[in-house]
Formats: sequence, structure tokens, C-alpha cells
Amino acid sequence: MLSQQIIDQLQPYDFDRLAHKEKDGRRRLRLIALAHLKEGKSCSEVGAALRVTRHAVMRWVQWFTAGGVARLAGMPHDWSTQRLAKEQEEAFRQAVEQLQRERGGGRVRGEDIRQLLALRFGVAYSLNGVYDLLKRLNMVWISVRAVSPCADPVAQSEFKKKLLHPGARRIAPEHCA
Repeated sequence: MLSQQIIDQLQPYDFDRLAHKEKDGRRRLRLIALAHLKEGKSCSEVGAALRVTRHAVMRWVQWFTAGGVARLAGMPHDWSTQRLAKEQEEAFRQAVEQLQRERGGGRVRGEDIRQLLALRFGVAYSLNGVYDLLKRLNMVWISVRAVSPCADPVAQSEFKKKLLHPGARRIAPEHCA
């Protein structure tokens, strides 16, 4: 049951009229919930009537008591402020390409890029968020295998010459025969 102080806070508002004018469905539902509470229904009854949990109704009451009707729009999300700024996207693209060039062997992983974003750009991304960012910037995160530091280009060239020599007998792979 709601305290008398909360019920008194609800009295000056015409939640039915506010809900009727509201275009956002989530906010409208919250206003209807408060209208039911103002009529004396419990949070459980309101939750059952609106097909939400009583905890959701109690959370909406807390939001209302903390910030009034304007607060019913919802909670601001922390992750919306953690995004890479549009102005930094080109610098980020160059930093990833530089990281790939500096890598002697192996490839740049999503975790490497996540750490780059945190240290160099001051934004915290999840691993999935990193991949979403790369996709949004049309960067392919799966790259070709880098050249091994142990590779011998001369030996590879000689191997290719012997393999493709016109007089050499070619053996068809088993799966093609």
C-alpha cells in the first residue's frame, strides 16, 4: 500500500487527461498506472490490470516522487554517453589501421580494439559494442592472416616457381579426381 504522502502527491494531477494527450506508449502506460493508484488501487492490482509487474509500478511511483511527471519518461542510459563521438570516428579508423600495421604477427582482436577505445578515446565499449561500431563504420574486423615474422619470402618464391613450373607434373588433389 502506498503511503499517504505519496497519495497526496498524486492528487493535484489529472493523469487520465495527461495519458490521453501522451504520444509515447510507455509513458502513457505509466500515467495510467498513476491514475489507478490515485483512485486507491494497490500496486499489485494496477500491475495485474496493466499486465506489468508490481515492481514496475513501484519503480514508476519512485520516479514520479523523485522528479514529477517529467521523470516518467524513463531513466537516462549510461551507455548513451559512452559512445565514440562522430568527430573521432576517422581518428579511430586510422588508429585501428595503425594497430594492424604495427602488429608483427597475428591479427588485431576485438579485445585489442576495446582496449584502444578505452585508453586512447576514453570510451568504454563491450566486446559486442566494438563489433557493432566496426560494422557501423564499414570496417571488417575479420582480417586476412598477417604475414608471419618467421616467413621467408625468398623460400616462398622458390616454392611457387617449382610448383608452377610448366614441365612439372601436376598431381590433381584426391577430391577432384
